[in-house]
Amino acid sequence: MKTLKIMYILLFASVLFAQTPDTKKIYYGKILEIKKVMGYNYLRVNEDGEERWVAIAQTPVHIGEIIGYDKTTVMHDFKSKSLGKTFKEIIFVNDLYLPKESTKHLTVKSALLSSPAKPQIVQEVRVNKEFVKKPFYTVQEVHDFAKELQNQTISVKATVLKVSRQIMKRDWIHLTDAAADEVANMNDFVVTAENTSVKKGDVVVATGKISINKDFGYGYFYPVIMEGTTFKN
Repeated sequence: MKTLKIMYILLFASVLFAQTPDTKKIYYGKILEIKKVMGYNYLRVNEDGEERWVAIAQTPVHIGEIIGYDKTTVMHDFKSKSLGKTFKEIIFVNDLYLPKESTKHLTVKSALLSSPAKPQIVQEVRVNKEFVKKPFYTVQEVHDFAKELQNQTISVKATVLKVSRQIMKRDWIHLTDAAADEVANMNDFVVTAENTSVKKGDVVVATGKISINKDFGYGYFYPVIMEGTTFKN
């Protein structure tokens, strides 16, 4: 009986250890393409000469970067209605990892948050653009001037792309507008509200407080987001 108990303890400990980020198998690939849809980044990567698709909730990555990922969740024949595409194989991950330089794997989010060289993750202000206070901002301007707008209550005129209701006790609303830069992946701005009646296609004025580098956990990480949002049509 005692021997059996010890075996259970060892088995339980081995499972826990196997699930830690430092011991799971991490694969690395170079980002060739980024498709941003409804709060997710779909990444086409080159992994040792083979192209794969990796999907993750919004994370600040760029084409040409080398990132790591585990293959715990692999979906086959996955249909994306937003992209109008069926992926023969796609890997869904909670964290992306930096190229391994030591015995410890480091996630993209933790590295960016802790690196003294990059104290903020938000996009840098575009060249030849100067921040000007306005009664209403575009989606593009919120991305461009996130640092200047941090902790301020502002209003954005936009169109509702998608509404996900009562996730982590709040509604998540994706906004866009005609001025947003789709090529630069800045055509989607996420805002949260306690609850709202807005729906896809509504043209609204959204008012709320701007936060940057917001990490809600479970893969919900946003370089810039509006919280406590109210809407007017």
